[in-house]
Amino acid sequence: MLTLNGVGDKKAEQIINYREQEGKFKSIEDLKQVQGIGDKIFEGLQDAITV
Repeated sequence: MLTLNGVGDKKAEQIINYREQEGKFKSIEDLKQVQGIGDKIFEGLQDAITV
C-alpha cells in the first residue's frame, strides 16, 4: 500500500477518476487539475511524486 501525506481515500479516488477520464498525467502539475488538490497540497506532494 502506498500513502502520501495529505491524500486520503477520497482524494485518491478523485485522482484515479481523473486519470481514467483524462488519461495519464503528463506532468506532476496536472495533479492540480484534480478537485481537492490545490497549490498547498500540491506543494507538500511534489517532492514525493513522479510521472
